[in-house]
Amino acid sequence: MPIDESLITREVLDNTLVKEIYPEIKTESEPRMGKVRSVYDVSPEELLLSSSDSLSSHDVVLLRQVFAKGENLDAISSHFFEQTKNIIPNHYIETLAPNMWRVQKAEPILVEMVFRQYITGSGWRSYESNKGPEQGSEFCGVQLRDGYRKNEKLDEIVFTPTAKGQVKDFDISEFAGLNPEEDDPKIDVDMIRNNYAAFGLRKPEDIDFLTEASFNLYRAIHTELESKGQLLADTKWEFGYLPDGRIALIDECVTPDSSRIWEDASYVFNPEENEFTIVQSDKQHFRDHVETMGLQTPDKKEELAAYWMPDKVLRDGVVKYANIRETITGTLPEITAIPKKEIIMDALSKVGYLK
Repeated sequence: MPIDESLITREVLDNTLVKEIYPEIKTESEPRMGKVRSVYDVSPEELLLSSSDSLSSHDVVLLRQVFAKGENLDAISSHFFEQTKNIIPNHYIETLAPNMWRVQKAEPILVEMVFRQYITGSGWRSYESNKGPEQGSEFCGVQLRDGYRKNEKLDEIVFTPTAKGQVKDFDISEFAGLNPEEDDPKIDVDMIRNNYAAFGLRKPEDIDFLTEASFNLYRAIHTELESKGQLLADTKWEFGYLPDGRIALIDECVTPDSSRIWEDASYVFNPEENEFTIVQSDKQHFRDHVETMGLQTPDKKEELAAYWMPDKVLRDGVVKYANIRETITGTLPEITAIPKKEIIMDALSKVGYLK
């Protein structure tokens, strides 16, 4: 059953979890903050991860948060972690409270494993600009045939990895001449294999293991989503080494923030536009609004960071996140004005994680 939109009052809309450090939590070293999560070192092999409700768009974290966003994304990730642990291990142990996970520590691999089954987004822009529709084109080491239309399903799933970090973070010859400040530069499998240590891999053949496991993940999750009326257009994964040396899936798994998810029933070819129409169940709702406001360019980052997202746009986003969570997991967030931090602190106190 879809979320009851009438329950999302202004008080509820403002009940969000900002990105911050909670000094009440017992830790073995200083907590740290990522783009949307806070990380607590609570034992030699485990972490607590607090997912904020922060919203990022065009590489900027916005001023307002989205009610239940962190909880919804965590619920979707943990669902897929459970569904795919037979394919590859993952770091997830349990959900302690809304927005709060207990996970295994992992040494991250500095490759974002990006997989695509439809030609859209940056893949389509690269293909179109390189005359791909007329003569085919290469993208991240993958040769694409000619004749694709925008948003069309590819003949096969393709792997188009990026480095996790900036060009200057990697001392490899292939990056010579690139802008050292470029984020997440595009790479290919041969580049990863030839520079495996620079990308945090312990053996060159580990990239082959990761690639095979990721193709299996994509197929399994796409099949599940399709059975629920959704299409997985593309996604990205991060991996790391667990304390016992196994490679595991970490961070998140096929959320509306890390993936393009489309409604299957709305996916049809539009001959007038010569492209496939899509209705998105992901974060694109917010990106589209930012672009409508003209705040998507690099020179507008400060203005975007200070932008006050309207209630209507936030409320519509809350509904989208909650409903795709319900579609995938069969659960919805509790609509409550009880402060999120209060709920989390109460739960952590009961299991002994507070000072």
